[in-house]
Amino acid sequence: MPSRSTEDSRAQVGAVVTAFGPGESLVLAVRSLVSQVSRVVVVDDGTPQAHAGSDEVYEECRRIGATVVRHESNRGIGAALNTGLDALRAGPTDVDHVLTLDQDSVLPEGYVASLVAAGRAATAQGVQVGMVAPGRASGIRSGAGKSAGGVVLGKEPIQSGLLVPTEVLRRIGGFDEPLFIDGVDSEFFLRARAHGYLCVVAPEVHLEHRLGRAAEVRIGPRVLTLVVAADFRYYYQVRNVVELVRRYARTEPVWSVGAVGKLLRHLTITTTLVPGRRERLRYARRGLRDGLRRVQGPIPPTV
Repeated sequence: MPSRSTEDSRAQVGAVVTAFGPGESLVLAVRSLVSQVSRVVVVDDGTPQAHAGSDEVYEECRRIGATVVRHESNRGIGAALNTGLDALRAGPTDVDHVLTLDQDSVLPEGYVASLVAAGRAATAQGVQVGMVAPGRASGIRSGAGKSAGGVVLGKEPIQSGLLVPTEVLRRIGGFDEPLFIDGVDSEFFLRARAHGYLCVVAPEVHLEHRLGRAAEVRIGPRVLTLVVAADFRYYYQVRNVVELVRRYARTEPVWSVGAVGKLLRHLTITTTLVPGRRERLRYARRGLRDGLRRVQGPIPPTV
């Protein structure tokens, strides 16, 4: 039987799950949510009608208890998240927090209650909570930073599995749609920080989350596993880092230098070690060009 604190947190939280061409993992994600939050909105970001099995997946999500909203075209992660937020606001009951989730992230039992509790504890200590993140996510280094008065403050979190108070969304707005994909979570984090909000971490909480595809490369006797994104994603990664550095270099110089360094390091390693480098670099060059030109939205067609 759920505890009183779990029931309290469930009543306060609505969830937005973004999806594109989903498989059974989306159903598993929704199942992991329905017992932990009061409402679940699944937003399909323009999956083609011909995509095999999507309609059946969404019907199963509805049967489980989710509301499904579908974009007619692919509008990007920022737009999908904002559509989900609008659907929650239009619902019959208000929620105090929104949990954002990708289609391939499955929550462990007690996940939401733990994040709500961490946020409450931080608020009681006088922290202006902008978001609450898990301590760890698969394939990502710990999100925990410094600790203050028993509250663990976080580094930049990933979007999936993030708990955001609705008051924060009301004050600073939703997610940046023109970025389209990649960097949407970074922009929200930086904008929240510019308004004085901090990221709080629930240090004992772990999120299973898949980032890109794993590529195994051999260096002598050693086999390394590297995470590599789809080729087209390097366009958005480069373009949007250029845009975010332009916006935040003065106020967030440490973040800006770190973001550029991290991207260059990743591109250097994958270019050196992972097959398919020519196509990745082609997209990266286009991203740099368009970032300098301040092109936003979906990747333009090749001329």
